[in-house]
Order: sequence, then structure tokens, then C-alpha cells
Amino acid sequence: MTLSVHVAECLQRHGHGQSPGIVAVSGGPDSVALAHVCADLLRSGTLPRLTLAHINHQLRGDESDGDEAFVQDLPMAWNLADTPRIRCVTTRIAVATIAEAERENLEGVARRERYRWLTELAVQEQAAWIAVGHTADDQAETVLFRLLRGSGVQGLSGMTECRPLDVTVSLVRPLLSVRRADVLQYLQDRRITYRIDSSNADMRFMRNRLRLDLLPRLTEEYNPAIVDVLCRLADQCRGLATEESQRAEALLEQAELPRAKDVLVLSAIVLEKAPVDDVRAIFRLVWQRESFPMGDMDYDRWQRLAQIAMGRASACDFPGRLHVARVGRVVQIRLPSEPEA
Repeated sequence: MTLSVHVAECLQRHGHGQSPGIVAVSGGPDSVALAHVCADLLRSGTLPRLTLAHINHQLRGDESDGDEAFVQDLPMAWNLADTPRIRCVTTRIAVATIAEAERENLEGVARRERYRWLTELAVQEQAAWIAVGHTADDQAETVLFRLLRGSGVQGLSGMTECRPLDVTVSLVRPLLSVRRADVLQYLQDRRITYRIDSSNADMRFMRNRLRLDLLPRLTEEYNPAIVDVLCRLADQCRGLATEESQRAEALLEQAELPRAKDVLVLSAIVLEKAPVDDVRAIFRLVWQRESFPMGDMDYDRWQRLAQIAMGRASACDFPGRLHVARVGRVVQIRLPSEPEA
């Protein structure tokens, strides 16, 4: 199956086959290939409008600025500069400054700010979807990364092909079942240029070590199909995670009590009767809904929340300056009311 068919079928599958959309383009091979395929769908009349969106995180100096300029020039490079139905929008976000001020994980802040801006842009552009260039290799890396961190079925579910970002906007990953080698072959066959992010070779980052060292070794020495195996594991865990989330949503509706200013309140009586797996899932739902920091929420922290709910621990602080305590018959999640000095 060609890349074009993968993308067209994905958009069609999720009800976006003929709706305007946005492609998040970093300048790297995956996002450039995805943008090029979507540009072809625009040319053929399948897509009514297309926006190429780029965020300069200002983390790599001149290299980041070069990525921004490269993406801005793509419509001209692809002979689409005179096509009014395509445009390129860029922004700059000082991610390091924000992360330092909030004392949060740099990667987590970058992800949050990226999707916040993309969602705002989609609403402004009246776009129904935002496409990102994650591939099957990215999925395998994500599952392996979470496995090594001790994640449960929610984490091992990996990335979904489509999920809502807003009431009117969906995030789609049309290349999630495509291998990175096929993406590179597509670019090579069409002589399409792209950028290389030098930070992707920095072995200080665990994800880079997985991509450049561990996964190749697993492929060569243990199982040539390891990427497929990890992707199948994600599919299987996703089914279990969906069932768990459905149970947790029903329990959360029973457990949640009226909010007291900057304090979320849950009934400990309801929580302590539920299975511990469901209690962890309830807190995960709350964290997602409230946009609390999740990058550093590993298994031990979710387990500590369950222990507090069940009266086996009294209180604990969590990333984002959140304080959770069991107080009598309730669990209180106290939000930071003021910026930290």
C-alpha cells in the first residue's frame, strides 16, 4: 500500500476524507513526507484546504531557525506558491524559558505547548483535523520506552491513530502503520529534501538510545520483527485499556464531589471499594482532564495515589506542585493557586 493510500484511507476512516486540515511539519523526513502526500491530495481536489504548521521551539539556535525557513519555503518548492488553498503558518515558543519557570520536564512542556498552539490554529483555520507524522517505528519506540519505565496497559497502548483535541478538532496519525524505511524511500524516489534534527543523535536522551542502539540490537540479535511485535502489543493493550477507562469513567462519576475552590474532592468511600487498577485509572482520567503534568507520572506515583485513596498512605506531593491527601472520608487534590517563587 502506498503512502498516499495510507493517508487517504486514514482520513476517510475517521470522517475527514474531504475536510480541511493541518499538517504539523517539523522539517524532518516523516512530517515532510506526510505534508507532501497531503499536498497531492489537495492538488487532486480531495482536500479543500491545507495548512502547513511549524513551531520553532528555539532550542537549537540557528538550526531551529533554519527548520522554520525550510518549512516556510515548502509551498514554493512544491510549486504550490500560487495555490490559495494552501498556506504555511509558523510560530516561535520559548519552550526552555517556560519549562524553567514552571520547573517542569522540557519535553513535556514542548508537547503541551505544541498541541495547544496547533489546536488554537485549527479552530482559527476552521480545520477539522491536525495530522502528525508518527510512524510504526515511533510507536515501537514509545511502547518500549514505557515498558522500560514499568507502565501498565494504558501506557503500553502507545499512540492512537485518532483522538480528539477539541470538540471540533481531531489529532490523526496517518503513518502510524507505516515503517520509517518506507517513508525515506518515498522521499528518495521523489527527490524531496528534508531537514535533520541534530538533537536526535544525542545519546543523552533515552529515546535516542532506544532508536539508535537498543531497537537495532533487538532487531539484529533477537527478533527481526520486533517493531511489528511491539506495535501488536500496543493494539492488544489498547483494547484492555479501553475497558479499564470505561469502568474508571463510571466510578469517577460516582466518586467526584463538588470542587472547593482550588481543591478537587473525591469520595474515599467509593474509591476504597474499587479494584486498585481502576483507582489508578480514575486518577489518570483526572490528570488528563485537568491537564496536570503526566510526563513524570510513572507506575510508582499512580500506585501512591491509589494507596492514598485506600487509606494506606496519608499524603504526597506530585509533579506540577500538586498535593494529594486523604482527609477523613475524602481525597483532596490541591492545585497550586499561585506561581512558585
